[in-house]
Amino acid sequence: MQIQGPNGNVAKVDDEGRLKAFAVSEPEDKHLNQEGGVHSIYFDVTPAGANDYFYYLKNTGTSDLLITDIRISSTVATYIYYEYVSGTPTYVTGTDAADTNRNLGSSRQLTAVSKYDTDITGLTSEGVLFFDRCATVDTRYKLSTTSNIIIPQGKAVAFKREAATGAIKAVVSVVDSAS
Repeated sequence: MQIQGPNGNVAKVDDEGRLKAFAVSEPEDKHLNQEGGVHSIYFDVTPAGANDYFYYLKNTGTSDLLITDIRISSTVATYIYYEYVSGTPTYVTGTDAADTNRNLGSSRQLTAVSKYDTDITGLTSEGVLFFDRCATVDTRYKLSTTSNIIIPQGKAVAFKREAATGAIKAVVSVVDSAS
């Protein structure tokens, strides 16, 4: 048996009703990256004190943003909390985090507020999504989640450090689902 599509292409079906096809599989993020939808957000910041928010990401676009993983290190042992937040952030300086598209041929940037600072206030935690324990100084830790952190339009996440001192370096992998 054969199935014919509207463009004349034909697919074969065997006696057991199985479609015979040739396919190439690739990871979803690689496919999205070909369309310019995968980004690395980098920042290096020294939060002012204990339990200060130091990074804020709010989706100001119309498609969902997905955080697939976070790479982070600290110059002191500490816990890092990744939180769903509401409220209006107030910054000391509010520096835009560097957004590098992982498709080096694409000029697409995220439609988002993506800022780091020494002490971001005005936010209310709606819940902890994940945490990391940076147990060893100057060691890269990686949070990976196959379910992703999905940030719909108008929603935000913020990162908070528990320790009172120390610098943080991070790369946040973000996918624009409109890709």
